[in-house]
Amino acid sequence: RRVLDAFVSQPLLLHYLLALFSHSRFLSETLIQQPELILWLGRERHLERIRSKEELLEEYARFETSALDADPSLALARFKRRQYVRITLKDILGLSTLLETTLELSTLADVLLEKALTRAEAELRPRYGTPETLDARGRRVPARFAVVSLGKLGGRELNYSSDIDLLFLFAGEGETSADEAGRRISNAEFFLRLAQRLLQIVAGVTPEGPVFRVDMRLRPGGGEGDLAISLPAALQYYQRAAWEWELQMLLKARHSAGDAATVREFLAGVEPRLYRGAKHFAAVEAVVKAREGFDRQLDAAASERPNVKLAAGGIRDIEFLAQCLQRLYGQDDSWVRAGSTLVALQKLYEKGYLSGRDHFRLASAYEFLRRVEHRLQLEQGQQTHTLPADPEALELLARRCGFASAPGKLARDELLAALEGHLRQVRSIYERTLPRAARVPESDVYALRAPEALAVPGELSYGEILDLLRTQDSPLYHSVKELTVPERAHKALHRFLTAALGSSATFEEVSRAASALPVALEIFRLSEPLTTLLVRRPERLAQLSAIGSAPAGRPEGQLELGWPVGSERELSPALRAVVNSHGSLPRQMAGLRRYFADAAFRWGARELYWRPPLASGLWAYTALAEEVLRGGLAMAEQHSGEAGGEPVDYVVVALGRVGMAEMDWGSDADLIFLAARPEAQLRVRAIAEKLLHVVSGYTREGTLFPVDVRLRPRGSEGELVQTADGVLEYFASSAEVWEAVTYLKARPVGGDFVFGEHWCEQLRAVLRQRFSTPEPIRSSLRVMRQRLEEEGTKNGASSDNFKTGPGGLYDLDFLFSAAALEAGARSQAGCPLAEQASLFADVLAFDAEEREQLGRAARLFRSVDHALRLTTGRSAASLPAGPRLELVAELVGAALGETLSGATLLTSLAETRRAVRELYQRVFG
Repeated sequence: RRVLDAFVSQPLLLHYLLALFSHSRFLSETLIQQPELILWLGRERHLERIRSKEELLEEYARFETSALDADPSLALARFKRRQYVRITLKDILGLSTLLETTLELSTLADVLLEKALTRAEAELRPRYGTPETLDARGRRVPARFAVVSLGKLGGRELNYSSDIDLLFLFAGEGETSADEAGRRISNAEFFLRLAQRLLQIVAGVTPEGPVFRVDMRLRPGGGEGDLAISLPAALQYYQRAAWEWELQMLLKARHSAGDAATVREFLAGVEPRLYRGAKHFAAVEAVVKAREGFDRQLDAAASERPNVKLAAGGIRDIEFLAQCLQRLYGQDDSWVRAGSTLVALQKLYEKGYLSGRDHFRLASAYEFLRRVEHRLQLEQGQQTHTLPADPEALELLARRCGFASAPGKLARDELLAALEGHLRQVRSIYERTLPRAARVPESDVYALRAPEALAVPGELSYGEILDLLRTQDSPLYHSVKELTVPERAHKALHRFLTAALGSSATFEEVSRAASALPVALEIFRLSEPLTTLLVRRPERLAQLSAIGSAPAGRPEGQLELGWPVGSERELSPALRAVVNSHGSLPRQMAGLRRYFADAAFRWGARELYWRPPLASGLWAYTALAEEVLRGGLAMAEQHSGEAGGEPVDYVVVALGRVGMAEMDWGSDADLIFLAARPEAQLRVRAIAEKLLHVVSGYTREGTLFPVDVRLRPRGSEGELVQTADGVLEYFASSAEVWEAVTYLKARPVGGDFVFGEHWCEQLRAVLRQRFSTPEPIRSSLRVMRQRLEEEGTKNGASSDNFKTGPGGLYDLDFLFSAAALEAGARSQAGCPLAEQASLFADVLAFDAEEREQLGRAARLFRSVDHALRLTTGRSAASLPAGPRLELVAELVGAALGETLSGATLLTSLAETRRAVRELYQRVFG
């Protein structure tokens, strides 16, 4: 009623509402759910005014006092959505320029980060004390922590749906002040916990969505680096070891939250490497090579729809061009230094580094492309840069961008023509301004004879490195000359050789293992994640020597199928040494990660070089993951106060792919924790929480693998540690069919194995008694499968999704799970998907030919998934395009014992999915 009255008294509000409704579906939903925001807009007397950070902080303080939600993430997300309504309305009505809009979005992000940091510190200091250090006079003072923003947030040019790129710094070695129990932790551990909690608040899921999607991969060491890095370590990295592209991204670095002095000290320390002078052409080379990488990335996607960000002449080209010119001229002329692209272009023009004509075209193109980008992202509140394929959607986008239809002329045609003109002009300026002829002078190159002199990577070309190795008569040179290097592996080999020259010790170690380069070459050709591991630690080449020399058909270290029992579950001597090492938990965690990373690296190399049977490879990776989990469990018991005390009867049970012995690179580990008795729950919970920290917590060596504990009864609302009898009672009375089939994969992986195996048998007996009639089982699973299919479509999953799409991997899993439950709750634990075709086909009345068809489908789907994980480092639901498709086809063909091309693999997948869907529909209707 109040809103309707406001429309009568303030007709302008209806205009505001219609403007927002016509441009943004996700903000329209916000206004429908929170109509009081319309009244809030009506109280805005100066809508066109830009809010400062101080004003937004004051407004948040008032908002926070009225917010009833204890969850800080939800309060921040709601405040953000509230401000987005105001900022978007200004943008739509033309009351703010592009520069003003992106500035306000960025300022809002700074405010939200500041408030999240304040909340995280308030939670941690009572528990762990205040981190302290000694100043120059020997006095104890608080240590400092800062949030550095990079990328678009760093340049104060945030989009409506940008990720935010962050770097966490701390200054001051030492320990925290003692807590109530007199305990202290190191400052490094405190700031690690602070960074983790800050990320939980900012990136955690809320009913309003996360506050922001956060990307931490630009920090030193990428995904394997410290989450919070000390100021001296950060300076050392960027001054001595950073790649050109890492230095270039620091052009936009700035303070967003925390201690500003720490950020100023950091930026002053790295500045000499950012701006290298007009004769330093390595910066030009780095920019152009990065652009070529984006071109290949876009070509591989094979999208026929224009991409305003990555297309030749798009947003990324303009940003790269401005940054490159800043690096070349910023040393002698500090005026051209600026984080904002538009501001940088203006300053470059004012100083004569860009002509008036080029500046006008670049600035006009950038404003046009960013406006289109904003209108794309406003529609659904999603990060997208690709124009819609649907003509009506494209027409609507054109009108939102200010184009109008006329007789014989559609707005979308005008939009596309304008886009094509801008892209063409930008690309012309880009190619004309950044010549590729620049090189480091030969006299400078050949003056560098000692490996120590090459500590700065990215300075020498591939040919120059080979010449240097030749003059030193290095074994690396002779090994490389014997190789036929495919084009795809050339860049990675260059990066590896550059990294190997980073220090004398690394160079000597790599030289001794030069005979293993053929194995490394297969890694460079086929696998992005393994290449990253090898380039970051070139000395890992020595680990490939045994793999390359293993006899054909029997790779070194190949494990036989058959699940380990008894003493085989003991930790390896190397891992036992890590677990039993004296030191802090973070130090042990780092050792555990190094052990896992090295072992996973060797496993991946064997998979690529020897191509063992798929089931054997997945079994080996599962066994490795389990061993590491048991090692982590031992650490958790040590540091939870349970080691050496009265034994605690509990078991860790695996579900999902770990339960089936098919864990793969990048897979989650689905786990549940069971206590034998109710009185042990609190003690087991301490162990379980510590284990999750050991596995998921960040260290210098990164993380292990994701652990998912949401499959426990009642999901996230249920207790982390359940009693064994309580779970049996839940399945006897309350569990749904989908939960029952999920637990058919259950098997113990840690704790008391005898107790765990007995409990799994009890569980199957309960399921046998409760779920015995086929029709209700199939009816329930049919509904669940249909829901998953619909959700996949709603979330944008394409029709070629070989996992969730019709006839895909989910169809197989539902078929075999239904059969296992109908056959008396038979266990699927330790049983790969392909083997289940033989075990359960008879239950579903399939003949021998259909059973073989299902088995081959399972092998095909798993092989495709395995190949995608090995080549890209992550799971994907559809096949890539271009050269990467051929690599996937090569690996899939090797797993199936066939020769496949990309085209034949696509055909085989399509035919297999049709056949599987027919069989699925016969069972489920």
